[in-house]
Amino acid sequence: MSEGQPSILYASPMCTLDFTSGAAISIHALLASLAARGFRSVALEAQLFDSPQGGALVEAAAQQAALAGHPVLQTTVLGVEHLMVRTVARQRPDMTSREEEFYIDRYRKELRFRRPDMVILWGDLLLESVVMREARALGIPVVFYLASGGYQRKETFQDVSVIVTDTQATADLYKERLGLDCIPVGKFIDPAMFKARERKPQYITFINPAPEKGVNVFMPLARLAAREAPDVKFLVVQGRGRWDAALKSLHCKPGDFPNVQVIEHQQNMLPVYGATRALLVPSVWHESGGRVVVEALINGIPVLASSSGGPPELVGQAGRIFDLPDEVKQHRDVPAPEAVVRPWLQEIERIWRDPVYHADLAAKAGQEALKHDIERNTDRFLAAVQAATQRRLGRGDQEEK
Repeated sequence: MSEGQPSILYASPMCTLDFTSGAAISIHALLASLAARGFRSVALEAQLFDSPQGGALVEAAAQQAALAGHPVLQTTVLGVEHLMVRTVARQRPDMTSREEEFYIDRYRKELRFRRPDMVILWGDLLLESVVMREARALGIPVVFYLASGGYQRKETFQDVSVIVTDTQATADLYKERLGLDCIPVGKFIDPAMFKARERKPQYITFINPAPEKGVNVFMPLARLAAREAPDVKFLVVQGRGRWDAALKSLHCKPGDFPNVQVIEHQQNMLPVYGATRALLVPSVWHESGGRVVVEALINGIPVLASSSGGPPELVGQAGRIFDLPDEVKQHRDVPAPEAVVRPWLQEIERIWRDPVYHADLAAKAGQEALKHDIERNTDRFLAAVQAATQRRLGRGDQEEK
């Protein structure tokens, strides 16, 4: 670390104020945690979001900056300095070459004049490659936040000093797939932002009805419940995944689900968690961490999840894990068979009807939540970065000799 104020620069066009992106929320929580420890935490980003809903928080401010002729929106949120490059594009694939050139120019100025102690990012497009290469050329450590199972090329990480992941499952995945050494540092979640003050559990909740999140498991499960356990009520919180699109893809009708209430994505999730009796996470892809799992645990909410990726190590004893057949995971436009979803319904009914059983799981959820303390995980992050920086300097000394 530098002798003066330590600093970290998040350098990626994906906006960390996107409240529909789990990775963005996690990175912002880490930056805020470091800012509270005296770091200068800066996010150099653009007006790019995972979904149109994700940009709602910043669109008005960005428009005001545009009217004033400012190409970069500057603001501070929870101690994090945001430098947001104004773009016409709102989705990453639509970013123009001119917008990328402007972003890189601003990034170079940050590197040369601010000299951050480290650069952190995710992504594997050309712009991200330039970001990593130029930081490394100046001797600035590059930290890659790897919280997705989608990376396929080892070359993506050639200029990376250290790779941190949110779960051991993801570290194991990339060790096997690409031979990468990744360091699990946990989730970054501020409990003050996600713990409901009052809880009146009345729903089994499913967040983000997207194909990869297992909507092909949820819909047949909810339909079976409507027939066999009509008193059980479900809540669906839309995100990138849209309920209407799922109905069309899985050839279902709204009338099939009299037991399901559907709401828009919520900027404030406290009322959702306050009303949730159990959370469903039936993911059919490698779910690296699934921050909603930890958010639920913070609220004493049991979690029923698939075994795909990191949820089993996050859930611990606070719920139940189900294996999904390969055909269910591969054919996401086909509803899961009744034999697959019936065990889920049996567990839901027990949680719904047995208050002693539910109370026991809720208590275990509170205990599991303690393992995901943000201060502890920030310490783990700093330890990982410090070790990588020392190894990197050691190689440089040898090369100079």
